[in-house]
Amino acid sequence: MGSAKQFLERTFQYRGPRKPIFLSISIENESQRDIVAVLDADVLAKQEMCAGDHIMKKTLPATIALTLLCGAAGAQGFTTPDSYGWSRGAEDSSYFGWDDFTSVSGSNTPDLGSFPAPLPAGWATPDVVELSGNGFVTSTGNIYSFSGPIEIEVVAPAAPLTGGTTTVLLQTRTQGREIDTTTINCDGQAPVEVVELYRFNLGPDGIGGGFLVETLWRFEVPADGTVVIGFESDGESMSMDTMMVDTFSEEGSSCLADVNGDGSVTPADFSAWVAAFNAQAAGCDQNGDGACSPADFSAWVSNFNAGC
Repeated sequence: MGSAKQFLERTFQYRGPRKPIFLSISIENESQRDIVAVLDADVLAKQEMCAGDHIMKKTLPATIALTLLCGAAGAQGFTTPDSYGWSRGAEDSSYFGWDDFTSVSGSNTPDLGSFPAPLPAGWATPDVVELSGNGFVTSTGNIYSFSGPIEIEVVAPAAPLTGGTTTVLLQTRTQGREIDTTTINCDGQAPVEVVELYRFNLGPDGIGGGFLVETLWRFEVPADGTVVIGFESDGESMSMDTMMVDTFSEEGSSCLADVNGDGSVTPADFSAWVAAFNAQAAGCDQNGDGACSPADFSAWVSNFNAGC
């Protein structure tokens, strides 16, 4: 096995078509060696994914420092907002992307891109913050915790339009455990659409397993200027890898029945209204009373029959 130092400080490396993957573990007190780190080389060789979650800790009698280096390449399934009716760089749109986080307490500059640049006067600063206190930043810029769930808050400025609506597209890439879908919201509203873009099985659930998942979450919120997105992981050992936020603000439709905003009134707008009702989103209020209630269904039927 070699010396105690060689046993306690190991580096496992796998090289594939992606970036190199490293796992480095060090223990401050060599006399307390009751730590076992296991790297599933076979799983890594098949997945060419992050080694960071492939750690099994039997006991923690010593203070340990974990450096989790995950060198996976860019997102597999992330998309642009073109299929949702706008392109990045369009007027009244914004875009912010993070791949390398530098702090759990904020001041995370969007390293994948930012628009508009510079930000207009009065716009909020885009940021990502970990709120639970369980998380830490790995050496490759992921937010991770093996001691409990993490809670993420994302601040993204958007174009303010009085009486308008902002469409928000959040794309996330996580490894290990997943986002708790019951917690995710934008300005307090649930998503009106969720699309799974990519999924890869990392092995049995728990430390060392779970899934690599990329998901798109769409929200429709009032165009008040700044959107705040929040969510929690469904357990410990979720690694927050990559995140992108696209927004597009537009004036409210003069045709209330056109809930999906495609410019025509069709039965598809009924499904859109149901989604808006369930999410308590802006398109639900069909009678203009400022509330989202079952009465808005009758109002939607009247608006549908009236046409536009």
